[in-house]
Amino acid sequence: MAASASANIVTATAAWGADMPAWVRLLASACDASNQRKVGDRIGRSSGCVSRILSRKYAGSYEEAEILVRQAYGSEDVVCPIWGAIPLASCVRARRRKGPPRNHAHHLHAKTCPTCPNNTDRGPAAAGEEE
Repeated sequence: MAASASANIVTATAAWGADMPAWVRLLASACDASNQRKVGDRIGRSSGCVSRILSRKYAGSYEEAEILVRQAYGSEDVVCPIWGAIPLASCVRARRRKGPPRNHAHHLHAKTCPTCPNNTDRGPAAAGEEE
């Protein structure tokens, strides 16, 4: 049973080899600590998606997967132009907020987040757009 306790890290190591990114190792460790379904639920993806990422067979955006994993399981902070150092999860949640601004903080985010250097959601064209 001890071998199954690290099955996800073994799968990821076999698929990614020596160039396995830290976020994939973080994902595999999270899966070994619980299971792929729970991890998938936490990052907003299916267990099949988690399995394909670990096996390096994911057809979607690895950049987006990295953001979701780092947001859910990482402990890193980013420097927000509005608030200073904040958790990455707060940054992503603020910039991806749907709906009209309802308070002063929402207005600040709506104005600042689209051009923030931490905003990885912008396409290459959006980075250089000026109005």
